[in-house]
Amino acid sequence: MDATVAADPRAAHLLGLWSRLSAQHVTLGSGCGCGVGGVSVSLQDFELDIADYLWAESERLGEKAVEAFLLLPGPINEQRQPVMNLLARLEAGEASEAEADWLLTRLARTLESFAKLHGPMGEMS
Repeated sequence: MDATVAADPRAAHLLGLWSRLSAQHVTLGSGCGCGVGGVSVSLQDFELDIADYLWAESERLGEKAVEAFLLLPGPINEQRQPVMNLLARLEAGEASEAEADWLLTRLARTLESFAKLHGPMGEMS
C-alpha cells in the first residue's frame, strides 16, 4: 500500500523557517539583554529536544504510525538534524496525510513560537 501523499505546503514553509532560525544564536540566562552572564546557543541545539518531544508525544498518545515515521531513520538520539530531515521528508510527501497533519500541527506551534521569541517569522505562505 502506498501511503505517501502530495507534499504539504506547510512543510515547505516550516522547513524554510527552521533553516533560517536554526542558523541563529541566542543568549540564554541574561536578564538584561546585554549578553553578560548569559550563554549563547544555536537554536539548532534544540533540534534533538524538539524531535524527542514529538516522539514522546506520539508514544504517549498512541500514535503508532507517527512514532514509526519518526523512528524510520533510526533512534531519535542518533539522527543527525532530526527536525530538518523530518521537515524535508514531510515536504517530499513521504508521510501519510494523517501523519503529516499530526506532525505539522505540532511543528508549526513549536517553530513559530521559536520565531516569535528569537527571530523573524519570514514570509507566511
